[in-house]
Amino acid sequence: MKFLKLILMATVIGVYSPVVYADGGHSHSKKNQQKQSAMVHAKVNKIKRSERKINVSHGPIKQLGWPAMTMDFRVAKEVKLDLIKEGQELMISIEPGPDGLYIIKKVMMH
Repeated sequence: MKFLKLILMATVIGVYSPVVYADGGHSHSKKNQQKQSAMVHAKVNKIKRSERKINVSHGPIKQLGWPAMTMDFRVAKEVKLDLIKEGQELMISIEPGPDGLYIIKKVMMH
């Protein structure tokens, strides 16, 4: 019976413990990882073309519960990465990818 209680406690603790993603730069709890997209104003700091990633500084994203921060995002294949330049300000649309990490799905230039 004690063993069963330990398994139950470990399961409950595991459900509510934070998940940290190395390439996201910000931890998100599982309950915040809902399948929703968001638009946010961002400034491009660095482009990692070979990895299809860009580092951006963005404002708060209230619907996701994210504060303003600087982080790397992977960029979807349909986004024309060659049109994006470092230092550029733009609107990005992000949504969870197949692995749950948010990726840039659309870009709107200013």
